[in-house]
Amino acid sequence: EDHWANRKMLESMLNQQGHEIDCVENGLEAVNITTHREFDLVLMDCNMPVMDGWQATSTIRDRKLLNENTPIIAVTANAMKGDRDKCIAAGMSDYISKPVERRRLFEIITKWTASSSAPFPAPAAKPPSAS
Repeated sequence: EDHWANRKMLESMLNQQGHEIDCVENGLEAVNITTHREFDLVLMDCNMPVMDGWQATSTIRDRKLLNENTPIIAVTANAMKGDRDKCIAAGMSDYISKPVERRRLFEIITKWTASSSAPFPAPAAKPPSAS
């Protein structure tokens, strides 16, 4: 996210839920950070300076390295018909429009990270004791 106020709002929502986050200000920085660190999920603003989110996502997907299969969620003010298709075509996994609603944000995060949010299987229920 390149706009400081939007970035701070997203940071606050994510921190309140206990998520560890890294923020960058443009698509090139997003490409660079995903080269060196594995992420569970990437929230990608589509309209950023230097390199937009569509180009950044395509680059991350095309390089066939770290984060190649990490879910990338488009975060964009573009909510017109066809915008979601453009995001998916660029390699993004899903789409959320601005202004970001807390409930919708966490629905998307849960949808794409559900299998990684519980690294250990839940303990099996104990059978009732026979008396």
